Amino acid sequence: MQWSPGSRRGLAWVTAEIGVLAMSDIFDEIERGVRKAFGADPVCVHVGNVMECEIKRHPVYPRLRAEAIRAGVRSAPSSRLWESLIAMGRLSDLDGDDTWRMAVLDCIVPAFRGVSTRIARDFRVEREEIRSDMVATALEVWAATAQGVPPRHVRDRMVKAAFEVAFQRGRSRIPEYSTDDIEVFSEPETTARGSGLRASSIIDINSIRDAHVAEQIRGERLGALFQRLGIIEFVRGFHDDLRTGRRAGTVSRTVAMSGARSLISSPGLYYYASDLYPSFIGLRDAAGVMGISETAAHRLVRAGEFPFPVARAGRSYKVSVRALMLFKDIPDAVVHVDDIESGALHVSRAARY
Repeated sequence: MQWSPGSRRGLAWVTAEIGVLAMSDIFDEIERGVRKAFGADPVCVHVGNVMECEIKRHPVYPRLRAEAIRAGVRSAPSSRLWESLIAMGRLSDLDGDDTWRMAVLDCIVPAFRGVSTRIARDFRVEREEIRSDMVATALEVWAATAQGVPPRHVRDRMVKAAFEVAFQRGRSRIPEYSTDDIEVFSEPETTARGSGLRASSIIDINSIRDAHVAEQIRGERLGALFQRLGIIEFVRGFHDDLRTGRRAGTVSRTVAMSGARSLISSPGLYYYASDLYPSFIGLRDAAGVMGISETAAHRLVRAGEFPFPVARAGRSYKVSVRALMLFKDIPDAVVHVDDIESGALHVSRAARY
């Protein structure tokens, strides 16, 4: 029995196998799974990628976990650490990856160990059942606090709810919280990315039944847009990196599974349109895209009412570009370098005549 927390089945595994884990210790299983996911490399709790982070010193996961356990929510620095942990969990959720969500849980469950042991002893109930209920309840609170709750308060709510359900289990000695229904904890699969770049064409891509034709038109429209904006040379540089192997296509595996067009030069030359943008931008720039002031954006972040999670990097905030695109309904289309360049070529030729 293995758990891969970096995959979409990680959270479902924790909840679906919760009865089986009565024979083991769910806390230990979570810790082992998260450590395996992060490995021995440094981890970044600010923007998720060590290479993209402005803060150059990053701990390995066990050290980060130890710091988070010690910190709690007692001081401003520790509050910032937990704010970053919660934000990374939320951002990972948007990408369909529960690794950071489970890391948040892994940093919390040490507070559950002593309580669960005492309740099991005093009320003569199975300790593993109590721990399973505590984990399930903490994850339920995680889902319920996705909006409207400042990140610095999420940890406290998860801990409080877990403690309450543990004592209820002890007093009643009857399971009150079912862990059979994993739909409470697992999110539906993300729909296919992108609805097609409309540009100036009168053709509605959504009405095209041939997926390969729609894909080609989508890429050519985006290439035409890049040509008009005057950034096609930058895009070609990105394409050269893909062709020479200096950069790997981000969706080659997905395309290979879905079936790429047979005449395309290489499925490894597919990528998401968002790959051309930086992964994160500052809160000021994000506020400009959203049409609000930076002051209003800060106020929304502090109140936990910002429409999507932001990452904390030192004293500043970073906004995920993909999350911003999702909020603004900007399609993150899967495109191929040949289609992009073909669309740009059409525009450049038309401009000559």
